[in-house]
Amino acid sequence: MIRTMIVDDSALVRTLMQGILKSDGRFEVVALADNGERAIRRNAELTPDLILMDVRMPIMDGIEATRKITGDYPVTIVAFTSEDDAETGYRCLEAGAVDIIRKPSQSEMEGNGMHFFCDRLAQIVMSMSMSMSRENTDDAEDDETIEIPDENAVTEIKEQSSVKNNSEIFPPMPGIYKMIVMGSSTGGPSALQEIIKSMGPDFPLPVAITQHIDSGFDSQLAHWLSTNTGCTVKLAEDGEKAERGVFYLSPAQKHLVVREDPAKIAPCIFSLDDEPPLHFLKPAVDKLFSSASDVFGKNLIAVLLTGMGRDGELGCASVKEKGGYTICEDESSCVVFGMPKAAIEGGHAVSVKPLQEIVPHIRKLIGM
Repeated sequence: MIRTMIVDDSALVRTLMQGILKSDGRFEVVALADNGERAIRRNAELTPDLILMDVRMPIMDGIEATRKITGDYPVTIVAFTSEDDAETGYRCLEAGAVDIIRKPSQSEMEGNGMHFFCDRLAQIVMSMSMSMSRENTDDAEDDETIEIPDENAVTEIKEQSSVKNNSEIFPPMPGIYKMIVMGSSTGGPSALQEIIKSMGPDFPLPVAITQHIDSGFDSQLAHWLSTNTGCTVKLAEDGEKAERGVFYLSPAQKHLVVREDPAKIAPCIFSLDDEPPLHFLKPAVDKLFSSASDVFGKNLIAVLLTGMGRDGELGCASVKEKGGYTICEDESSCVVFGMPKAAIEGGHAVSVKPLQEIVPHIRKLIGM
């Protein structure tokens, strides 16, 4: 069972959420707290697997509590907030939370439609547990190789063990690329912030992004990214022509797809697709990647970042098949290595890079 602490200044919310999680059967609510200070104390005493952290609370808010807790303990914290406070919730990600979830309304909590909410929480915790297990295994393996006296031998072993993930199937071709598409899920907002900031406001290509996101949180994510990167980040609009140096984010509950500009003036035109979810996801990364590969072919770079599940695998396959260039985030920097791992194991990654190396690599590809 997932040992959970609920942190919220509303006694009603704490009570309702406690009942929801208990009735699910996968969760054991081990603690309740009404502010950040109490959450820190209870976490030290009980070491839960998951903390649902409200953002705005008296005495100590969720942002400061998250920063203090994650500095000392490897616990999964999910920011738990309303649509009105979504932008503040993103600051919890900067402090160490792994995801942000929309706080259900009272009527939703009192109803029977909370299975998806519980499923998502369980998936996040399971994915984080797997990531932590891999990190511990990697640490143990590293400890075993430290005593090898020949540094060249160590390098050779590491290179051979990672050749599947890090070899580049064909060399960069500077100057031919006209569009960047990116996809992400759990851990994505923070990764996108780092990448967009590194690209900068003068980046010479349009960038389209699909981030799995709760309804109502999309405009706040765009504003948070704009504020923290100094770049123009906006929700894509149906029929909008792509402009260079602008970062377009898929709205929640719409698939972002790319269409050719009939007038051949803009690099492409965006369309907001209302078709059913793909892999139970809407927006879906596969929709963006596949549609962009149809328009741009070999002139496309696709970047698949941290996230749960397999969304993006088929999109990367489509991009690579049409001659485009696919970059998957390396396990070492992923919050959750699900989506990139699926594409890598499927043989659809041209290059695998840790987060901090992705933009420098893109700059080389486009001839900057």
